[in-house]
Formats: sequence, structure tokens, C-alpha cells
Amino acid sequence: MTSRQITPPAAMAVSLEAAKLQLRETSTDLDTSIELWLKGITLECEHQIGRALIKQTWQATLPAFDDAIRLEGAPLIAVQSVSYYDADNVLQILAPEAYYVDAVTEPGYIVAAAGAGWPATYTRRNAVVVEYTCGYGETEDKVPESIKLYILARLSEQFDPATREFKETSQSVYVNRLLDRYRVYA
Repeated sequence: MTSRQITPPAAMAVSLEAAKLQLRETSTDLDTSIELWLKGITLECEHQIGRALIKQTWQATLPAFDDAIRLEGAPLIAVQSVSYYDADNVLQILAPEAYYVDAVTEPGYIVAAAGAGWPATYTRRNAVVVEYTCGYGETEDKVPESIKLYILARLSEQFDPATREFKETSQSVYVNRLLDRYRVYA
């Protein structure tokens, strides 16, 4: 299975204003750099915990239907479509009643509806295409506080030369532990 982001988040998990406050930065000279670091740290955080922080659209492709289709990027908000290339290699959109979306389990899954099976697919790469949205919401206020604190702490480390000299301090161990309850293991 291959997953890729189709629509990136419209907002950041931590605002530029919050980041500048954390860094005690009042000028606009470093805004571009701070924003770039915020985005990079956020991506690293999302990768570490297996979650999408701000609402984003993803596409998963498979060579055929699996018993259960695992969707990366918890929490799952919604599945927009499940399409597939039928036995004649014609793209079809599966009716939503033909499958069940499990958005409670993390990561989310799609399974065939009760008493039904998946349709036959043409033998090809990417025969099944799923488009879905995931994330905590559209704005930073939906992101859990511990995750935002982690992002701000990592940002501070990047801008504070004194912290770069030490690889594993008690503070850095604490910062890493902020993400523990949000990690998706599956």
C-alpha cells in the first residue's frame, strides 16, 4: 500500500505568534525561518506518532482489496471515496453502503460491509484508491496541548545554542515523553 498527502493542512499546529512568544522574538526578521522550522518539526512529530495534527486529505492505493484497509494518519475524520478498477479495468466508485469505516480504532480501517465481500479488481498496480481526511481539526486549538508543547520545545532547542551541545538531557527526555500517549501502534 502507498499513502500520500493530497491536500496539506490549511493551518499550522502551532501558530507563528505562539512560536515567537516561546522564543521571545519580537522582530519579523526570523519569521520565515521560524515558520519553516515549525513545519519541519510538525512533520517529524506526525511521523513519530503516526497522526495528522491539522485536517489534511490523503490517498491510499493498493494492488487489490485487503480484508481490512489500514488508513495512515489518525485520527480518521472521514472517507471521501473508495474507488477501484473492476475486472474490465474500468474505474468504479464503491457505494458507501458497500463498506464500513472504523474511525474508532487508531489507525482507522475500512472493511467490507457485513455479509458482503469486496468486488474483484483488475490485476494492476494501484487497483484500489481510497481518499480520506484525517487530523484533529482545522485549527491549532484542536491539537492536544502536549503535542503543541513538544513542537515548541523542539523549536526552542533549534534556536538555543546551549541545548545543542547536549544530546540527552533530562529536559530532552521529558520532551520526548510528551508524545507517548499519542503514539499510534499498529
